[in-house]
Amino acid sequence: MVQQSSAVAPQPQVTLVTGSSGGIGAAVVDALQARGDIVVGADLAPLDGQDIAGFSELDVTDEHQTADVVRRIVAEHGRIDVLVHAAGVLGGTPDPLATTTEEFERTMRINATGTFTITREVANLMRGSGTKGTILLLSSVAAKEARIDYLPYNASKIAVLHIMWSMAKILGPDGISVNAVNPGPVNTPMWALLADQSGSAQAARDARAAQLPMRRFAEPAEVANAIGFLTDRANRYFTGVSLDVAGGAHLGMGS
Repeated sequence: MVQQSSAVAPQPQVTLVTGSSGGIGAAVVDALQARGDIVVGADLAPLDGQDIAGFSELDVTDEHQTADVVRRIVAEHGRIDVLVHAAGVLGGTPDPLATTTEEFERTMRINATGTFTITREVANLMRGSGTKGTILLLSSVAAKEARIDYLPYNASKIAVLHIMWSMAKILGPDGISVNAVNPGPVNTPMWALLADQSGSAQAARDARAAQLPMRRFAEPAEVANAIGFLTDRANRYFTGVSLDVAGGAHLGMGS
């Protein structure tokens, strides 16, 4: 007689993706839904045609709105197993010496302070419910080198790494992993904005790609694949990891 296995399949992960309407965020939504996650999105506005388990309008600089969104998701779905925080901005002024203090502060509020706020809110709810989940933050290879343009963005993204490292140490004892993915150039609207501001979009794209060992930009799905790996239940032991998805940019040949 053959014994039937009594193992119970795990419940689908409840995943919150911020920046779910953006290039990388939308690719993450698709990848994580394809593996069976219950995906809830949050962004300034919904993406037309995106079919997800729920959507909340979210300005990540609004502390109270952020807390309310996180609490509502837990009230509806019982928990949050995964946070993928992909919301962020590049900034509008390439030249640091022409960048206003207000623009610097706005970029930091969105990219750094917003990351801290939502990470704190999700972390506290995970700890309170005993959820051994994972938090995945989006930084950038721009955080890792000196550059002559978009200084507020670069500074904000190194701040994201420090938030990740600290939270990984704080939350590790609770079984919660915290990691970051650092994209290089990706074929997204954010890169299109940067290229347009250069005055020659195709020339800027070609010059940027030529700096990379892989000689091309990443596609959003390639970044989403790395995020899928680090947010898989089987990979919870990875924590404090900063993973470059940048075509070899970390080799010092440009990013």
